[in-house]
Amino acid sequence: MASNTSKRDQSFDLKSGTTDAAVVSRYYDDWAATYDETLKSWNYQAPSDAAGRLAPHLMPRDAVLDVGCGTGLFGQAMRSHGSFRMVGLDISAESLRLATELDLYERLVEHDLQKLPLPVEENSMAGAASIGVLTYIENAADMLRDLCRCVRPGGVITFTQRTDRWTDLDFGTTVEEIVRENLWTVLEISEPQDYLPGNEDFGQQIQIIHTVCRVT
Repeated sequence: MASNTSKRDQSFDLKSGTTDAAVVSRYYDDWAATYDETLKSWNYQAPSDAAGRLAPHLMPRDAVLDVGCGTGLFGQAMRSHGSFRMVGLDISAESLRLATELDLYERLVEHDLQKLPLPVEENSMAGAASIGVLTYIENAADMLRDLCRCVRPGGVITFTQRTDRWTDLDFGTTVEEIVRENLWTVLEISEPQDYLPGNEDFGQQIQIIHTVCRVT
């Protein structure tokens, strides 16, 4: 990793990621205090880009699920687009503690996102977002299917996937499989966008793809 690793789990590599929930939880708990500052130094724009894609599909006071909310970067980005009832899920208790201090979220829940179904009622959300999270999910397709359960018909889901994982996992086929299951229709699959351009381990080699889908 490029920097700020001295107090964090050296067995974890941000570029490689892991689906070991205990490792992820410990790593992000340790990083939480400096997470926002570090991501800013890496010119991380994914939350604001995702909010710009999701917000036009919503009405004021709509309920929005932030899956892997961390310290609340996506919630802050959504606030610039209007007033929404934000619900956040994350595995890191320390990240959630910091997100609570923002007074942006109606509800914050500590939860391992690999344990399905998510602790969200069926059809209770107008929208959902999962930004920078799928690297840590063993079966991302099943989590995305569960988001279709959480979001009401006509609602919108947006998520990011790294370009290397998109290729290695043939993730475009995963998206289309969910289309064929009549769970969503695709509104947008973006061209590759910058992910962490200020991090030397990512640079231009690893970018992200934004996907926006409407629940059917």
